[in-house]
Amino acid sequence: MKPVLNTFGAVDRILTHGFSFLIVLGGTLMTLTVVVQVLLRYVFKQPLFGLEEFSRLVAIWIYFLGAIFSTKTDNHVQGDVANKYIKGERARIILRAIVWTLSLLTCLLFLYHSGTYSWWIYGTGERTTGLWWPRIISVGSMFFGAFFMTLYSLANLIKYAAVAINYQKPDKGVLP
Repeated sequence: MKPVLNTFGAVDRILTHGFSFLIVLGGTLMTLTVVVQVLLRYVFKQPLFGLEEFSRLVAIWIYFLGAIFSTKTDNHVQGDVANKYIKGERARIILRAIVWTLSLLTCLLFLYHSGTYSWWIYGTGERTTGLWWPRIISVGSMFFGAFFMTLYSLANLIKYAAVAINYQKPDKGVLP
């Protein structure tokens, strides 16, 4: 079992570094394309055809890579009002497991619909209006994001469920 966990850990580290690199690269590319387009359009009065379409393509991929990354690190925007009212540590952990169960169900639904839509777009061979790129390039980002968000939601659910099941109440006499 340990070699399998080590392999998953290594793959996860490679994915994390890859996603981080792509987010930084995408953010840089998007910034550069917007600056270049503004300069070309408003300073030189010669806009470059297709640059906005390229920027949107990069932006949608950045969005879903960011969603994957925040799901992995459990950094999604959350309303933790319940933590104000729930005082027990084990109850909070159980609540986190419930939240990740709901998140997993939502991601599975998103995975199904994004997969269905991606498959349909791929089958139609639809292309973008400007550069005539296959639309599956941008639509595929939804399926890609949904796939990895589902995997990381499952991993987080397993993590919190294991902690809740194996919870040991700390000794009152022991200081942390």
